[in-house]
Amino acid sequence: MMVAEFIQLLQSVKRAASSNFSGVGLIVCDPEILLPVFPMRPSVLVPGGHGALEQILKISTFECELHDGFHLLSRDLVLFAAAQYFSPPIDLSLNVDVEGKFGGRYFAALFGSTIPGVECTGIVTHTAGVAVFKLGKRIYYENP
Repeated sequence: MMVAEFIQLLQSVKRAASSNFSGVGLIVCDPEILLPVFPMRPSVLVPGGHGALEQILKISTFECELHDGFHLLSRDLVLFAAAQYFSPPIDLSLNVDVEGKFGGRYFAALFGSTIPGVECTGIVTHTAGVAVFKLGKRIYYENP
């Protein structure tokens, strides 16, 4: 199941993250869909690697120009875009935990998971831990 593999990927990112880890936001979707994204570093090449884990770890350091924004993965978990400003529509009908002191990346992932064509979204941060969203619901959470 792809969602289980995505959760494992995020867990691996958390375990392997170095002290200069910037955090990461990921969107699993069909490459053909139109998302509310804007490329923040279109002239910077995505570093190569042996799979998404290695690429995400390279990108998600403060030294890398691509560390900011969300990165897009196909349903096969192949990275196809990096450093995307992501501004999903806000769905006020969702049950949102505002007591958790989560940040903008968390809420963008939550709301973005409701977009048609998005399989799921996820984040890894030092403050929010690991969170995965599908259809506007948090389906996985791991403390920081």
